[in-house]
Amino acid sequence: MLSKRKTRVLAALVVAGALSATAACSSSHGGGGKGPAGSGPGFGQQQEAVALGTAAQSTGPDPDLPGAKTGGTVTELQRSDFSHLDPARVYSSTNQMAELLLTRQLTSYQWVNGKNTLVGDLATDTGTSSDGARTWTYTLKDGLKYEDGSTITAQDVKYGIERTFQTELSGGPQYLQTWLTGSTDYSKAYPGPWGGQDLAAIVTPDAKTIVFHLKSPHADFPFAAAMQSYSPVPKAKDTKAAFDQHPFSSGPYRVQSHDAGKSMVLVRNTFWDPKTDPTRHAYPDTWKFSFGGMSLDIDQRLIAGNGDDRDAMTFRTPVTPDIAEQVMNDPSLKARTVDSVNPFTEYFSINNKRITDPKIRQAMLMAFPKEQVRKIFGGPLYGDFSTTILSPQVNGYHKFDLFNAPNAGDAAAAQKLLAGSSNPHPTVVYAYDNTDQWQQAAVVIDNALTAAGFKVVKHPVSDQDYYDEIGKVDNQFDMYWAGWGPDWPSPTSVIAPIFDGRTIAPAGPDSMLFNDPAVNSEIDRISAEPDLGRQNKDWATLEAKIMGEVPAIPFVYSRLVALHGAGLGGVHLGFIGTIYPTDVFVK
Repeated sequence: MLSKRKTRVLAALVVAGALSATAACSSSHGGGGKGPAGSGPGFGQQQEAVALGTAAQSTGPDPDLPGAKTGGTVTELQRSDFSHLDPARVYSSTNQMAELLLTRQLTSYQWVNGKNTLVGDLATDTGTSSDGARTWTYTLKDGLKYEDGSTITAQDVKYGIERTFQTELSGGPQYLQTWLTGSTDYSKAYPGPWGGQDLAAIVTPDAKTIVFHLKSPHADFPFAAAMQSYSPVPKAKDTKAAFDQHPFSSGPYRVQSHDAGKSMVLVRNTFWDPKTDPTRHAYPDTWKFSFGGMSLDIDQRLIAGNGDDRDAMTFRTPVTPDIAEQVMNDPSLKARTVDSVNPFTEYFSINNKRITDPKIRQAMLMAFPKEQVRKIFGGPLYGDFSTTILSPQVNGYHKFDLFNAPNAGDAAAAQKLLAGSSNPHPTVVYAYDNTDQWQQAAVVIDNALTAAGFKVVKHPVSDQDYYDEIGKVDNQFDMYWAGWGPDWPSPTSVIAPIFDGRTIAPAGPDSMLFNDPAVNSEIDRISAEPDLGRQNKDWATLEAKIMGEVPAIPFVYSRLVALHGAGLGGVHLGFIGTIYPTDVFVK
């Protein structure tokens, strides 16, 4: 998922071995730095952020939170309405939060004592694979009901996935569509169900069994199956375009009213049975959404906590710099903040098509003033300094630092690197978002690189056009900010999308334009690995090799600091970097 600091936008990507959507172009030689201690098992410490749960963990109800109780109304404050509620079109992190209340999936994430585990949601477990992870079989639980009391069936799950092939329902992820057809142009292979066509790659031998036949191995299929776009939809309830405003609920809540752009009210789906659901508590009786507030206004309402605002929260509106010091210095306010690193990483992409000498790229990294730039954006509240692209929130993460560049930059060390490079005084065209903060950051970056021997050309780009401009594969810039986050806690949805040089495309995830044939081949090999644990280790080793070529300057692991009302409990960050609603309760 592509990271925008103002608005997180999830890019529709393909991760399918040689079909991986990814990055592109430049040197295939090393970056002049030593690899991590062994560039394999033993460097740093590998982390399993989210484990696969057992069948026993997949039974409901979700384990109760201490002190939690049922009842009450939660007010959710947002700057804008949900862009989509039709699960087929849901991809942004905020939209996914609404879907957690309205829909269920074959698998989902259970949060217990601060740890996320992937468990069976509609399914009895996280799936059974065969044929080298090309075939995945799921059995649905008993007692699964929609908002009208009708039974959720395997055929409904199939139909919900088939709908994502309809070109009219664009905007959602493309993983299963590509894996099932073996084509990035999947709608040509199968146009969707509205014309009566059947997707033969999904088989439903009975109402409780669903079998997926993939064109290539995918050991992390259970994680992809948790995405909200792959929710069940009964064919008889598919209202097509109208479904986007009023979806048919399979989750614990249903839409009571929706005044687009202003408000929405969700009330209980009385047919939802917590005994079937290991991931959603659904403690509140009602969720009231208020749209249209500015960030500072939302913060001030949450600080004051008057009336309904005592039981209010936000999914992902961060504390603004205007009140950050007040919040962090007031124990009563700090006690009701979520303050956590999320899975997004931010970095400064180096255009590897233009700067082909790894020593010059390493000199840019060595001189870069991370500390001074982060201070402009809020200091530690903005994020934790990073040395990798994989976040600590992702399975297989290894902590390593290849070059030990100080966070304040080291001009002298950068000068030495440039002296041994192909160009001791290179020009760097730095493109940046033409906003007040990025203008300030541009001055700091200019000064640091100039002191190291670079000639810097600053190139401001309008806020509206920024992503279009840096997304051009022939852009004339050498460095620019970018960010990325996984769609599920696997390196597959990070390393493959942004580093495979064979699928360079306009506005793609390949902002570094990095292309190493050896890396491309290794992406194919690892993507086909049927053992998830082995795959995670191999991705981590490959990341270290890639970072040795210095395709980008790691900046921060993003942090979300957000307030909530004093009347709420169970407020915590979820895997995709937003505050999850599934455990929230009114005290």
